[in-house]
Amino acid sequence: MPMRVSRRRSGRPLRVDSPSSDTDHSERTGCHMLWACRSVKWTPETGMDMAEVNFRDLIGISLVLGIMVATMGAFISFFASGMGENPAKSLRTGGLIGGGMTLIVLVYGSWRLFEIKQDRRKSGVTREDELASLRELLRPLEAHAASLPWAQEKAWRLDTHVRLDRGTMTVDLHDMDAEGARKMLDIIIQNRERIGRLRIVTGRGKHSAHSRPVLRPLVNERLNQVAHQLDWQLIPKAGSITLRPMGDRPSLRLWMLRFLVFIGPITIALALAFQDLAGSGARGQGLAFGAVAGVILTGLLASYRKRSVY
Repeated sequence: MPMRVSRRRSGRPLRVDSPSSDTDHSERTGCHMLWACRSVKWTPETGMDMAEVNFRDLIGISLVLGIMVATMGAFISFFASGMGENPAKSLRTGGLIGGGMTLIVLVYGSWRLFEIKQDRRKSGVTREDELASLRELLRPLEAHAASLPWAQEKAWRLDTHVRLDRGTMTVDLHDMDAEGARKMLDIIIQNRERIGRLRIVTGRGKHSAHSRPVLRPLVNERLNQVAHQLDWQLIPKAGSITLRPMGDRPSLRLWMLRFLVFIGPITIALALAFQDLAGSGARGQGLAFGAVAGVILTGLLASYRKRSVY
């Protein structure tokens, strides 16, 4: 860095400023940037490393939902009694309902996490393997993208436009033309069995001619034609469309196993909650209603489809 020379009005040098102050400032700035980079895990393959849902997260989610339901239950119980009921009783009712919700979410979520972990262990496939496989399938698109007029300025590349985004396989169609988008869809459809959950970023068309989207209508129309046949669920959002496999229905054996795991805690939680909610004059009816509701809810929860691991 060149030294700055301060001069009097006469033009004679007064002093020579050492660049140490600027250097110190640059070093401090560099340290701050380094600290910020280290605070966020970043990899060229996945971008920011988003934490997956684990058992600790599940406990937090269960508690938050339980507190919300408990609060609403307490208010409903208090106002339903014409505000003449002892507030402590309303709080107890809300606590039972909220506790039941926490238990249901915790049991159901824990079993889902267990199944996902087992499926990953059996398959032996990691997210990096899935990403590498998807990039290999879409490799012909890179050659097509290199021939586009804007390729020198905004190139569509596999390492930047096919990535893991918050745990979901993502194909970004920004910097791609309509022909390339059609080729991508053909590859995805032909290899449907090898591809799990997939998010296709289409953009909103703000930079297209007349600010009208081009790729999104094309992608949406093509996928809607084959979604039912390929057993895909389409989840449209503002600038993307997510493909989620519908998954396989559980076998009778798996359904029975889930039912036996869920039936106890869910039925007990609902039976106690409805018993207290029914009041002293109809506790028996509330208990019976809660038990029946628990059995029905257990049957529904045990029927969920096994979708893609990722």
